[in-house]
Amino acid sequence: MSAKQSQFEVERLCQEAEKMGIAVKRVFYRDLSFEIGRSRVLAGGEEITKEKTMGIWFRVAGTKTGKYIEGRNLLIRLLQDGVFCVNARSYLGWPRMGKIAQHGVFVTKGIPVAETKIFYQKLQVGVGLEDWEFPIIAKHDRGYQGRSVRKFENWEEVEGFLSRIDEKNLGMFLWQKYIPGKWDLRIIVIDGKAIGAMKRSAVGEEFRSNYSLGGKVEEWKLTESERELAERVARVCELDYGGVDVMGGRVLEVNRQCQFAGFEKATGINVAKLVVEMILKKV
Repeated sequence: MSAKQSQFEVERLCQEAEKMGIAVKRVFYRDLSFEIGRSRVLAGGEEITKEKTMGIWFRVAGTKTGKYIEGRNLLIRLLQDGVFCVNARSYLGWPRMGKIAQHGVFVTKGIPVAETKIFYQKLQVGVGLEDWEFPIIAKHDRGYQGRSVRKFENWEEVEGFLSRIDEKNLGMFLWQKYIPGKWDLRIIVIDGKAIGAMKRSAVGEEFRSNYSLGGKVEEWKLTESERELAERVARVCELDYGGVDVMGGRVLEVNRQCQFAGFEKATGINVAKLVVEMILKKV
């Protein structure tokens, strides 16, 4: 687990597990070590074995080098025959499931998304977007909690943005047609079932609806089509646990390590307990 992110989720999981008489050990990625020839995974020098481990739930594996992503996936490969690792198939299939990779998966599986373009040269942007109306959205492939999402109202704003970034980083951005509206849905899927949804609404001049950015959250009653769409996304992405963001009937993205403080607040659904129960079912 990350040392800095998902404090709420980690604490909630510990609380619910302890109520069931289950011990939880939090392990940081930096505490892992491996003995590959012997297929051993150690955490702080202690071996992780199927005899004493019910399951493993991962949070964000950071670092620019990707070393913890490699470590997470090596752990899964060495332990998956005996220990249930949440989202194991998804991690091994997509080590980094950024927004670009997601959209490639979605469109090939017929999952509706916003019209999207990607460019690698600045001169391509003007030509590629000339038939689009403003506003236009741009977001970074690895952005999180809405922090990388930008809304451009005119060409001057686009040109200003392009002047500030290095062209070699341009290909990490998705350019999308704006979907009118100031709210979206976060649907959480656990073990193949959509457990509920919250409506996230942007507040004031802010156009982003993320709870972490001050968005208003409230419970949303899922329609059958919304439920089916979220569960289909989870199947396509091979997720045991994940959050699916939907707006205007289109999938914005899926987050396989989604936070749920706002979701529990809005819906009253005990997400942490359901995660623990899912792991118990796999033992």
